[in-house]
Amino acid sequence: MPHRHGFCKTLRLPVLVPAPVIDQLQATTDLFRQVVTYYLRVFAEHLEVLDNPRWLSLAEKLTHRTIKNPAPLYHDFDALFPCLPSGFRRAAIAASYGLALAWRENYRRWQRAKVSAEERNERRAAVGKKPIRFTERPPQFPETARSWLTYYGTEFKVFDARHLLLKVTTGTSYIYRKVALARPWEIPAGYAAGSPTLVQKKNGWEVHIPLFLQERRDLRPAAALMQDPATRICAVDLGLNHHAVMTIQDAEGRVLATAFISGAKDNHLRKQYLERIARLQKKTGVIPEGERFAKDLWDKVKNLVGDIAHQVSRRIVDLAAQHGARIIVFEHLKNLHPEKGTRSRRMNQKLGYWVKGRIFQYTQYKALHQGIIVCRVNPRDTSRRCPYCGFMSIERYLPGKPHGITLAQCGNCGLHDVHADWLATKNIGQKFRLRYA
Repeated sequence: MPHRHGFCKTLRLPVLVPAPVIDQLQATTDLFRQVVTYYLRVFAEHLEVLDNPRWLSLAEKLTHRTIKNPAPLYHDFDALFPCLPSGFRRAAIAASYGLALAWRENYRRWQRAKVSAEERNERRAAVGKKPIRFTERPPQFPETARSWLTYYGTEFKVFDARHLLLKVTTGTSYIYRKVALARPWEIPAGYAAGSPTLVQKKNGWEVHIPLFLQERRDLRPAAALMQDPATRICAVDLGLNHHAVMTIQDAEGRVLATAFISGAKDNHLRKQYLERIARLQKKTGVIPEGERFAKDLWDKVKNLVGDIAHQVSRRIVDLAAQHGARIIVFEHLKNLHPEKGTRSRRMNQKLGYWVKGRIFQYTQYKALHQGIIVCRVNPRDTSRRCPYCGFMSIERYLPGKPHGITLAQCGNCGLHDVHADWLATKNIGQKFRLRYA
């Protein structure tokens, strides 16, 4: 995940672990998750702590017995987790704090959506229309955690470039175990390493190290960059059938390169997951209150959505860097929430899982590491105006095959059989140049 300033990336190093140590790593991870789950209960019962800047020390005071704090409110914590290293405890508090904050933000979003739905129904009732039921359920406060163990500086040591010492539990105590790295521990120049996180993948364990830029990169503003006639931009049009259509344009608006990222395969896979969830729900009938239905399938949908955002943003940044573009331009798209009775069920499903905002966010922080800035322009008329004659005369149509491709033609200048999303990127680039050049 990006650092709050956007200047963070992750170094992933596979670790070679002896068989006896694998069990200890798994046991330590399970223990850590139990501690995170415990602190989730603490935050659930003391939500006021979330707004306090001293949330870490307050959470420790509620649970951890010390000479200055001989009678914590949750007196069973030290008995449940005897001799727990302080770094593990604080990492668990930080993980549960993040989960609690995410829940609260989602709950507030749900409240806003509910109020918006009630106001919309009032407007519909005023003109004699039927109300639309608000069926979205409020998000449930997380009761368990699947967090990975973050090693603070007191709980790990860099033995050498190829080995780490990680603290693990033996069941009765905590000891350091040496693990080998598949690649050397090398921090790029200009970066500082944060606390590593131990993550289990299908092929084994990995250490994920956040890397923070020690100094902010000197990025010139868009207006200054556009004074250079050699500046190139990468215009991006995000869509539902295509994740993204990108064009590299020069200062005169000439298209130097084009790339398409199809969304057909991902949309089909997501549709399969959602259909399986619907079939299970139909078979089950009633979903028990407070339980998460079809958890594994919903996790697959969530992971797919996150992977789409990362893959698309990475390809956008790589294309811009490959062709020397110094600016990436998106449309400033509003939130298009699915709304019953206004679009088809399939279209609402696509809108509900459209990751346009996350793609922009991920592109922004990845581009910063390449010295590329990311901007947005008003999306008005980018799909209607012809970039060649300037008239609002673009007509979009589906040729039938291949499915999912929309073509465009201009009723004024005779332009025809042009990919509609490609034409939109021309308008996005043109809007950006008119604004800054």
